[in-house]
Amino acid sequence: MRTSPATASNDPPAAGVPAAGAFEQALERRLGPVVRALLWTALGGYLSFVLGGQLTGHSGVPFWLRLAPCLPLALLVVLGQVHRAPRHYGALGLAALAWLELGIFLNGYARPEGLAWILPAYVVVPIAASPIWLKRRHFVAAAVICALLGPLPLLVLEPAGRWELFQYLNYMVIALVVAAVLNGYQVRLIRQHLELEQQLRLRADVDQLTGVATRVRFLEGARHLLIAAIDSGAPLAVLYVDADHFKQLNDAHGHAAGDAALASMGRILRENLRGDDLIGRIGGEEFAVLLPGLDGVAARATAERLRCAVMQVRGAGQALSISIGVAARNHETSLEPLLARADQALSAAKRGGRNRVEMAS
Repeated sequence: MRTSPATASNDPPAAGVPAAGAFEQALERRLGPVVRALLWTALGGYLSFVLGGQLTGHSGVPFWLRLAPCLPLALLVVLGQVHRAPRHYGALGLAALAWLELGIFLNGYARPEGLAWILPAYVVVPIAASPIWLKRRHFVAAAVICALLGPLPLLVLEPAGRWELFQYLNYMVIALVVAAVLNGYQVRLIRQHLELEQQLRLRADVDQLTGVATRVRFLEGARHLLIAAIDSGAPLAVLYVDADHFKQLNDAHGHAAGDAALASMGRILRENLRGDDLIGRIGGEEFAVLLPGLDGVAARATAERLRCAVMQVRGAGQALSISIGVAARNHETSLEPLLARADQALSAAKRGGRNRVEMAS
């Protein structure tokens, strides 16, 4: 079954389990709005912090130097708006965090209140930034920056007393633990959300009984394949497949037997066709197959192979059989006429006695 216009597989995907790469990409896509919002928050919060410090006390660091980190923070805000590739988000967040921590240090150095003035900022920053670090390596790097880059120079240049040092260590441990808990909880919620999205997408794209594409998904993928064949000039063919005497099977043995027969047909189609072939359940016991790259002769041979494979399966004590109509693309530029020709060939196969393959003229 084709899973996208570009890639295909006849094996139904694992239900509700996103691949690791897909999960990472989805995390990064969701990270973008959060990163941009926090970059704006970092710039506005730091500017407010500097102005508040200027109005409420004295610092040995010149005002212009304490204000200087606003420039790189503003540049990072602009980059966050311009470069929206997910791979940049982690680097942007770490750069903003580093400048923010350096700025907090500049505002606390040579100030009478010392560590007490900037300790709340050191606690708030890792907790507020925790939603950004959805990748483990980014979270570890952010934790190191929060724990060491800002406070360490201050503790070296202005050694604190035991009480101040205890406060710093205590609050920093609490801040990093809370950030880790929030981060882990968010990653788990996003993973659960992605798994639910995957399940819903599978229900919409894959027929749960037969494991092939639903009618809507088949028609969508078939149009992409037809356009590609027209552009490249490559051959393309369609099979219309119908289970013989399906109503009698249902009436005589019940719908459970009919469902088992359809499930077997879906499995046989998936196992006996190429990965690039597109299979769909069109309705009831009818299936359609799009065969890119095959002309009429090759498509007919494929149809005969499928018919023989189905005859090896027994349902409710009797052999199953199918009738197949084959139509190779001539000059069709839309899907409907091609499917209609295959459907007419299927009707001819039914009239000719069933359990046979007919080629459209």
